[in-house]
Amino acid sequence: MQEAFDLIVEKTAEALKKQGFEQSKDFEDDLGPAVLFVNKDAAYSIVFKTNDNMFELRSTNMTDDGPNSSWKSVSNWIFDPEQDTLREAEAIATDFIETVEGPSRLEEIRKAQRQAFKDDDNNPGPLFFFKRLVNIFPDLKEQINEDIEFVSNKTDVATLTRSIVNQKTDAVVLEDSYYKLLKDEYEDLDNTKIIAKYKIKVEKKKNSDKVDVKTNPFIIYISGIDTYGSISTTSRSDVNILAVVNPKEAKILLVFIPRDYYVTLNSIGYKDKLTHAGIYGVDMSMKTIEDLLDIDINYYIRLNFSTLTKSIDLLDGIDVYSDRTFTPWTNKSLKIYEGVNHMDGKMALAFARERKVYETGDRHRGENQQAIISAMITKMNNLKYLLKYKEILNSLDQTFETNMQYDEITNLFKKQIEERTNFEVESISLDGTGASMPTYSMGSRRLYVMQPDYTTVTNAHNKIVDLTK
Repeated sequence: MQEAFDLIVEKTAEALKKQGFEQSKDFEDDLGPAVLFVNKDAAYSIVFKTNDNMFELRSTNMTDDGPNSSWKSVSNWIFDPEQDTLREAEAIATDFIETVEGPSRLEEIRKAQRQAFKDDDNNPGPLFFFKRLVNIFPDLKEQINEDIEFVSNKTDVATLTRSIVNQKTDAVVLEDSYYKLLKDEYEDLDNTKIIAKYKIKVEKKKNSDKVDVKTNPFIIYISGIDTYGSISTTSRSDVNILAVVNPKEAKILLVFIPRDYYVTLNSIGYKDKLTHAGIYGVDMSMKTIEDLLDIDINYYIRLNFSTLTKSIDLLDGIDVYSDRTFTPWTNKSLKIYEGVNHMDGKMALAFARERKVYETGDRHRGENQQAIISAMITKMNNLKYLLKYKEILNSLDQTFETNMQYDEITNLFKKQIEERTNFEVESISLDGTGASMPTYSMGSRRLYVMQPDYTTVTNAHNKIVDLTK
């Protein structure tokens, strides 16, 4: 326990010292081992409650006689010294740091929120939608302007949601994918009503920095969204895979990043699940991953259920190994057997979505998704399908979204046909530790996240750099 205590204190102390807090040497607590940090206005203490097996972070104000005796608990975590490890202590330390950094980062967060709600055609915010609403119903313009108080950027969306559920707010304007996210977390939203829906079309620019994909290494971000139908729909990114391609060496590295990875959102500067980054657009997901791995991503491809099933069927199915026999929870009519299975699109989709039968859940699901992509690459090494690439691309039209130019995609197939090179595929996964943390998208509400294991992050970075030299 002492090692865990020292680790949590050391890391939290670094964050507090940046805010002018100093550690007091003479401090004891009847509840268990404890430390005290003070500045002229406030105090924090960290205590391990021996009887409860709990780490607690507390705060209070300063008086002339020292810290006020009326402590407020601001974060607490169960920690069993006989079972828990330093990985759990790292998660606790991260949470304590996030907690004490809150006040000092308030203006940074507000600035990020103002940027996130900037009203322009490329980044439409609530005010943008409100103006559109008024323009759609010009006959109601005067009434709307008189009777409705519009409050922009007053608080986070999660708090706004609670306010409408509690009938403190009459209406809010939300991006559709955000609404779906909140519905998963707030059952009371079923008692609210959608009064109008509007589609805003934003044209995405193609990548201007073209790469000679026949000769130069490049990185593709593969984003899988958990839906059927239109690929243009903004949504959470439940599948996050990097395909690092070196055409000269005929090597592909697949890097799986868990959907619950606890990362700092690019341009927002606040922590959230990686899957939630997709709510703010594919660029947010890409840039967030770039920050995490310290790399540059050249392209993206957004896929959904329809893309996967159709592309595999066009390849006449794929052969994929399963390490166990099971009935997929998403399709009870199917059975997947231990060993190599020949899968059509429907079976491959069920296999790619499965996590409930595995002890490691999302980790194993990521491995299955990598296996499917590897099998598809292997199938495309077959000259029969290489020669049909135009037919396949035309059949998949409107089922995927990418910033790759058509000629860049076709150049990859042409190279394969000309040189008949079989790509060697390697797969790796980032790992981490489960924890309960607040997120940017859901405000103070704690959600399950995965704290990154930065050893695996560094390993992935090094492999990517080596392959793209």
